Amino acid sequence: MSEKEKSVVIENGEKKAKHFRFNWKTAVSIIALAVIVYIISKTDFSTIIVQMKLLPVHIISILILLQIITQLALNYQWYRIRKVLGLKASFFRLLAINAYGMVADAVTPGEKVGGEVARVVQMNSMLGYDTKQSTSIVTIQKSLSLTALVVLNGVAVATLSSHIDFLKPVFTRIILYLILGALTVFFIFMLFFTDRLNVWVQNRKSENKVMLWFKNWMNRFAEDTKAISVRKSEWAIQLLLSFVIWILFPVKLIILVSQYGKVGVFVLLAATFVSYFAAMIPLLPGGLGTFESAMSGILIVYGLTMQEAVAVSLIFRFVTFWFVVLFSLCVIAAWKISQYIKRKRK
Repeated sequence: MSEKEKSVVIENGEKKAKHFRFNWKTAVSIIALAVIVYIISKTDFSTIIVQMKLLPVHIISILILLQIITQLALNYQWYRIRKVLGLKASFFRLLAINAYGMVADAVTPGEKVGGEVARVVQMNSMLGYDTKQSTSIVTIQKSLSLTALVVLNGVAVATLSSHIDFLKPVFTRIILYLILGALTVFFIFMLFFTDRLNVWVQNRKSENKVMLWFKNWMNRFAEDTKAISVRKSEWAIQLLLSFVIWILFPVKLIILVSQYGKVGVFVLLAATFVSYFAAMIPLLPGGLGTFESAMSGILIVYGLTMQEAVAVSLIFRFVTFWFVVLFSLCVIAAWKISQYIKRKRK
């Protein structure tokens, strides 16, 4: 074989290798699509549609509007954190990043889990941040959100303790309060005493690659939390935002339940937060089934019939889950179109 023929063979081999090169983004997209199809197949949309038809149009409109406000408020929190840290990113670009995160949340076991990885990846890709910066921002926002959720779950336990058999024993309540208290202290220490935590991490003697990366990340995280602390009242504003975002969920439930019967406001607050906490248990994608079961069970205990409780939980889940997935896909599509138009203009 001549040198020319060899070079042709090598060139053809390289082209084939490039053609068959594994594309992890395509693989992840296919898996995500498969999981969404699975969730759709397990969702009783016919019952949801029947129950939604029984509701006044203005109630459904209010619920959807409140959910859009919730998504925008969450995005504003991300936007505000970025602004305080002096990083560049438009509100719409962050909305697109969060949309990717919301879709990832829907297809991973346990709600609010897989979306964080998606957000980190998209921040690196769409904003040019390095992984340490992206994970630092995600950790700050997630710590704020979970701090609010844990505190609200403490209120929920106190509210439901006299009616739920599982919560009636004093020992059970003490254990739950200790767990919730420990989580609250952990998140507060993460956000407000980061320097002490960083000193402890830097003093670790291990120098393997993972530990070195973690030490570097911890330095970045400590710098970011310090930058927020410099701004007077910024932490208070961020925590208030987290509480407002979470409170918007039971507001929707209160409006929805008012169409079926009378249940106390504090009970509905508790039912919402307990159901979301239960949905974080990594059993099925998107917390499928766990959320609905927890909410229906609590509503039945407090006076709704089984049919009413199931209807409420399914409609509420549609507004706060399926509508969010649809909203997120529309945002991603709008982002893709806007980027396509920009490229064409160039």
